[in-house]
Amino acid sequence: MATVSFPRGHKEAWATVTEPANGVWLIEMHNLPDNRLLPEVIRQALLPALDYVELAWHKAVKAGTNKGGALVLTGERKVGKFFSNGLQLECLAEYPTFFRDYYYKLLARVMTFPITTISAINGHCFAGGLCLALACDWRFCRPDRTWLCMNELQFGAPLPPGMAAVMQARLSEPTMRRVMLTAHRYTAPDALAAGLIDGIVPENGSEATIRYAITKATEMAPLAESGVLRAMKETMYAPALTMLARHEPPSVGMPQKENAFAFKALLAAEVNAKL
Repeated sequence: MATVSFPRGHKEAWATVTEPANGVWLIEMHNLPDNRLLPEVIRQALLPALDYVELAWHKAVKAGTNKGGALVLTGERKVGKFFSNGLQLECLAEYPTFFRDYYYKLLARVMTFPITTISAINGHCFAGGLCLALACDWRFCRPDRTWLCMNELQFGAPLPPGMAAVMQARLSEPTMRRVMLTAHRYTAPDALAAGLIDGIVPENGSEATIRYAITKATEMAPLAESGVLRAMKETMYAPALTMLARHEPPSVGMPQKENAFAFKALLAAEVNAKL
């Protein structure tokens, strides 16, 4: 089973692509220790890996070897601790168009991928990492050693509208409320009950999760044979895709400044009222 590494030519891979089953591709994220979705990891590894998979699928269709296809996205598997720990907010100042040109491009690419996509959540899945998993068509989670959470509330970063739109395309209003306004940490059973995931892997461990996802991907691969999956997804997710095409400058710290302005305005109003 040949492995293709990205970025091409780099000594250390940030992502790899393999084809563990006919018509099923596996993308593994390798940005240790916790698979942070850094700008250059997205640009040089994850987006090219998606391009590679789609081209391979088109070639197989044209050659008549396989019209179906499916993609499994998973985290690093040697340690198997993280699917992805999300974004690295400290680097956003150097990338003012990070959301539109990097992260949102990745989310939109996954949401409209022309074959079935499955997240094999083989470890902790937080914030931007959870949103990436939600961008896939289906999510299967290991039963042990895994938390799922949008924890922006805890470290004072507002959830950007594009990320919220992806979540709204997937989750019910009560679940959205709990996810965004409480930063609740979901276990696998909690996540299944709330609709964050579609199934719990029957065995413990990272490798079992990946094997299970590949089996599911093999079963679902024929769904791509008609060639209309991308069109279906573009229709289903049109509102979210519109939001993902927008430019959103990083807004870390802005809500706190707005609170300070509001406090000053309320103090002034209190003084005026007494006058």
